[in-house]
Amino acid sequence: MNDSVAKQTSNKAWDDYQRTKDSLWTVFNESTDEAEVDKAREMLYEMASQADWNVLAGKDYERRNANVDIEFQQLISAHPEQEGLFFEEKERWEKYHEAVLAVAELEDHGSSGGLYITSVLEQSMNLWLTSFHNLWLYDQNQDIVFPETVFTSRMIDDAYSAYIQQEDNDWRNFFSDNEKDGMEEHHKAIENEWQLWNEWMAYRKTVSKALPKDMRKKYDDCTNLTMRTKLHQLKNQNKGLGLISDDMGRCLLSDSCSDKELLKYPGFNVVLDNYLDSLEVESKRRRSSF
Repeated sequence: MNDSVAKQTSNKAWDDYQRTKDSLWTVFNESTDEAEVDKAREMLYEMASQADWNVLAGKDYERRNANVDIEFQQLISAHPEQEGLFFEEKERWEKYHEAVLAVAELEDHGSSGGLYITSVLEQSMNLWLTSFHNLWLYDQNQDIVFPETVFTSRMIDDAYSAYIQQEDNDWRNFFSDNEKDGMEEHHKAIENEWQLWNEWMAYRKTVSKALPKDMRKKYDDCTNLTMRTKLHQLKNQNKGLGLISDDMGRCLLSDSCSDKELLKYPGFNVVLDNYLDSLEVESKRRRSSF
């Protein structure tokens, strides 16, 4: 094949690739068929470059944000007498959400920084959805399963403390150019996020007291589930976000873990250290066998 034919073949392949990708983007952005959107999303992630991933993740987040807001508006419409309480709670969450973003923006994740930040915001959005989604399902007369374990503020506080401590021990993974001074600003940002989380949860107690008895029980169950979700996030220490290595994936607490597994999990940094130690032991054993 001469250079001219090779170039034409390459150009055609590139044009076909771009047309396919453009078609998938159109489906992803405009289709109202969720199954079709899911298929387009999966194919885009297979085709996409890292830059595309950042854009795709951002659009995915915007779509999710819009859907969550629609569900929240439907909940408000079903309970207009609680509108003021629920909207004030949303303001509490939004302040927490802004604090989450402030923490992520202080960290250095190289070329995957954009994808990481979007993933962090998605976690916060998931907490907001979890805080009322099952209450909305209850209004739809759907069966709801909540965890039997009672999750407490003490559990969250301990996990926040461990998260900060592991950063102290491994700060080079957070900041570029050995800028250890940036850690103090990062600590303050985490502490602010932590405070706003506590304020959000405290306000939910205020809302709970104002609700009718049957609705209050489901709302409190939603609070407990939200705390479980937050504990899971904190124990994974945001290591499952953005682009991750296979070793990291093996050490993460799974999304499908039981309550018992969640409570026993000591934190990502501890699990990773133990895993790396085991690899080193195995490596030494193999070398000694030769």
